[in-house]
Amino acid sequence: MNPVVECIWRTAFKVIYGWGFNVHVEGREKFPMEGPLIVAPNHLSNNDPPVIGYALPRAVHFMAKEELFRNPFLRTVIQWLGAFPVRRGGVDKIAIRHAMNLLKKRWVLGIFPEGSRQKPGKLGRFHDGVASMALRTAVPVVPVAVIGTREMKRGKIAIIIGDVIEVEKAKPTQEAIDALNAKVKESIETMIADYHARTDS
Repeated sequence: MNPVVECIWRTAFKVIYGWGFNVHVEGREKFPMEGPLIVAPNHLSNNDPPVIGYALPRAVHFMAKEELFRNPFLRTVIQWLGAFPVRRGGVDKIAIRHAMNLLKKRWVLGIFPEGSRQKPGKLGRFHDGVASMALRTAVPVVPVAVIGTREMKRGKIAIIIGDVIEVEKAKPTQEAIDALNAKVKESIETMIADYHARTDS
């Protein structure tokens, strides 16, 4: 991503999400600053990508549903932020090829394992995409817990960055995919539960 472009949107996001919404961020200091990564957050709303973008110290290129790219203005904005479209309901080879190229460039790829937005409280079923891509490429996965982005109430939004999950290159069998998905899901669920245990009164 162009450094000037990143500087502009980071400044804007700091004003909006840092000062405006007072988004709480944990774990930023342990996020790897080099090498390819797959960021895997839970998904609550369309606010998730920019809030996560604010929270993480590196630019994240999110795989986003193609419907968001139909609006010319919105398409311009999200492409400017590094997002790219994926066709849901089947295997989108173009999107997968683009995602693989991002990882080859040693950039950060963002994919929501649940696929679509979920109601707060319980994570939805994880699709195979994140785990399959990680297994094929041996790229580490970083679980991210997203809290409060559905309601977007000031001081009630949190992004918790989890520990890196190292992945060995392997054939993406269903068994291997399920095992990796279980690790990512457990990490996110634990971060969410721990955060609420510390902050809810």
